[in-house]
Amino acid sequence: MGRILTVTNSNSNIAGRRKKTIGREIVIGSTAIKFIAIAILAILAIIYLNQSTAGANRSMKISDLEGKKVELNLQKERLESEQTRLKSLKEIDSGVVKNNQVLEPGTNVNHLQ
Repeated sequence: MGRILTVTNSNSNIAGRRKKTIGREIVIGSTAIKFIAIAILAILAIIYLNQSTAGANRSMKISDLEGKKVELNLQKERLESEQTRLKSLKEIDSGVVKNNQVLEPGTNVNHLQ
């Protein structure tokens, strides 16, 4: 049969003698506390930078989308005026065809004074 190995504080290997096992205590000194504090501050700084960068990226995307919105509104207005111009030309052409009239360019213009 195998025996269980017990690691103890005492120098005695005598069987039957009561022995205390080695305690597993974590000792944190001043250097370890400084290291842990610096590590926590570094993690908090990384989280802060990540959040601020994400906010800046969101604001850049918003400003880009607002610029696109302005451009699209200008294009919409331009296209609406083009649509109106083309409708009026179409109405002029359809009126000429219905009445069998021929439009002549105006060479003699009388201005009112």
